[in-house]
Amino acid sequence: MPLGLILSLSVTLFLFVLSFLFKIAGKLRLTLPLIYLLLVSTILNKWAASHEPLAIAILYLLVALSIVSWLFALKEKWQEHRYYKALEEDMAWQINRAREKGISTDSVHFDTDGNLRYNTTNEIVE
Repeated sequence: MPLGLILSLSVTLFLFVLSFLFKIAGKLRLTLPLIYLLLVSTILNKWAASHEPLAIAILYLLVALSIVSWLFALKEKWQEHRYYKALEEDMAWQINRAREKGISTDSVHFDTDGNLRYNTTNEIVE
């Protein structure tokens, strides 16, 4: 009975660690390199031993692809940040311009395009 208990606990612990690794790899976009590393260390062990430079090159290529995806995501995030910052500055400018003209902020609203419009007529504030 204790042998079955130890075996069951070790399998459960192994699956928990494997699940945790895949969760972290998914967040870091390293799922493909992790799968490849697991395959090379288990099923493809003989192939990897006889073609070691190729196996390592494939692993480096997969990690490089992950890094490229990080860079593209960082670029998109930066562009999104710049867009929202410009939109915020434009909205602040429109509000200041409306205040200078004596227009109450309660009588205007912003539409989905970021234009300041009157509540009653829905016309753009000039």
